[in-house]
Amino acid sequence: MRFLWAALLGLATALPVDKEPSIEKGPTPAVVKEPVETSVLSAAEEPVPVTPDRGTDVPRLVLYFQTTHDALGQPISMLPLITEKNIALTHLIVCSFHINEGGNITLNDYPPWYPLFNTLWNETRLMQDAGVRVMGMVGGAAAGSFSRRTLDGNATTFEHYYGQLRDTIRAYRLEGMDLDVEQPMSQAGITRLVSRLRADFGPDFIITLSPVATALQGGGNLSGFDYQQLEHDVGRHIAFYNAQFYNGWGYAGSTSEYDTIVRTGYAPTRIVLGQVTTSDNGGDYVEPAQLNETVRLLRAEYGQIGGIMGWEYFNSAPGGTERPWEWAQIMTAILRPGLVPLLRITKDIARGLVQAWQDSLAGGGDMIATAVMPVTPTVDYFAMVNA
Repeated sequence: MRFLWAALLGLATALPVDKEPSIEKGPTPAVVKEPVETSVLSAAEEPVPVTPDRGTDVPRLVLYFQTTHDALGQPISMLPLITEKNIALTHLIVCSFHINEGGNITLNDYPPWYPLFNTLWNETRLMQDAGVRVMGMVGGAAAGSFSRRTLDGNATTFEHYYGQLRDTIRAYRLEGMDLDVEQPMSQAGITRLVSRLRADFGPDFIITLSPVATALQGGGNLSGFDYQQLEHDVGRHIAFYNAQFYNGWGYAGSTSEYDTIVRTGYAPTRIVLGQVTTSDNGGDYVEPAQLNETVRLLRAEYGQIGGIMGWEYFNSAPGGTERPWEWAQIMTAILRPGLVPLLRITKDIARGLVQAWQDSLAGGGDMIATAVMPVTPTVDYFAMVNA
């Protein structure tokens, strides 16, 4: 299960690079505010092209990015995942988007266009430029996104709330969407959602789901629907599954449950081995040496696997909140050594990132903000300049 650290720590997260998304009118009128334009990227620029989840991405290294500010309300940069050495991240999943009955879509606790998220949306564009596929995630532990009053509703209800999700994907140039269904949803409802995403965004859009590992074995299941039936009906539209092997729903310290999933009929290259990045984020945390042995055995058996997924970035072990990227370095050594993307940052981009960081400092949210908060970013953007 997902842990809502943003809520637990009094955090939350995110502003669009270009504009707020177009929100369809519904039972509760949208509260629309004009974002402050401080983006390092011009609204006149061409959209980032969507890159398909290709065979060269396997094995994938997937990381969720939910907590966007620290306990002092200072933005957390994702760029060390590119600028630090020996990291070969393939997919970054921004989360968690919530569909709210009677209201509008939020990213954690706030509208995604809030200035709070200026750093987030500027940095995701740079991650995309470096070749990392930036996706969103809808759902998670907070109930409501997939109820019969939202995305699992009748045709009229679905169109209203799906429209918010669709417009958000377009506004923030997300290259895919992870469906984390942790409340009961109907078989017809999930099939409709997957099919509609494919129809609206085309063959290169990355659609994933993140079930608990037992659900892919025909066992315990938080989603309500049958994953094997979903695979039969629309599996051709699903790029891969971020299976949660933790919190009592699976264990990555051995190959047995992964083997069971493969025997059930799933291709090993479409099953990503999901882990918590630290024992602080949930149960069944597996130390890197043991995880490495699991991956070695799985590769010996299947030739290749879908990859490794981590929940979540901000406090990943062993570096913790001071050096959270170290987890990705270790996973790269296990999974994808030598496949490191390149980030290009100019002085102008660095100046824009500094401005975005300052604007994101508790901008528009109930963050901890005082007159003594620093105006100098906690990340040295100018040290990243390489062009």
